[in-house]
Amino acid sequence: MPVTAEATAIRPFRIEVPEEQLAELRRRIAATRWPTRELVGDRSQGVQLATITALARFWETEHDWRACEARRG
Repeated sequence: MPVTAEATAIRPFRIEVPEEQLAELRRRIAATRWPTRELVGDRSQGVQLATITALARFWETEHDWRACEARRG
């Protein structure tokens, strides 16, 4: 079957996440059991704990999910 421009076109979409799901996501992030600090000072063991905890904190408390839902491309 040939691939058409319509089949591969980028089409706008909306995302609407229920508040209950966002609350559950925040709860799960807050409940994360973090490992002990890495044994080396570089990234040879993966993402450093300080980096990943800062990212998790951002998603838990700072990210504006509703602003992303409202944004139109």
